[in-house]
Amino acid sequence: MGLDLRPRMGDDGHMTSPDAALGWIAARRAVVAERLAGVEARLDAVRTARGDWIDEEHDPEGFALTFEWQQAEGSRTDYLAELAELDAAEARVHAGTFGVCEVCGRPIPEGQLELRPARTTCVACADGRR
Repeated sequence: MGLDLRPRMGDDGHMTSPDAALGWIAARRAVVAERLAGVEARLDAVRTARGDWIDEEHDPEGFALTFEWQQAEGSRTDYLAELAELDAAEARVHAGTFGVCEVCGRPIPEGQLELRPARTTCVACADGRR
């Protein structure tokens, strides 16, 4: 089954093409991948600073390193989750369902998809107005 190349009409009257959607997804994926690489570098630096063993009670930097580690791990988890969401968005493009609200079935405006290509609901449904 091939890519559905029919443009989708958004609420704002603009057409959303699969090429545009894939472009938005690729652009966001590049941003997230760059941020993830930075977090991985932070984790490597903390791992090196901590060494093989750390006694947080007696090491004045122990708590700071643990805090830095936890922060970086949280960011890493968030970025990996967003990459998974972008994979799902790409699958929706190929299935022909990208840009359709999962709640109400109406088109999601192109501007919202460009800003957040992994979006699965329109603003009204996300806010609980529908």
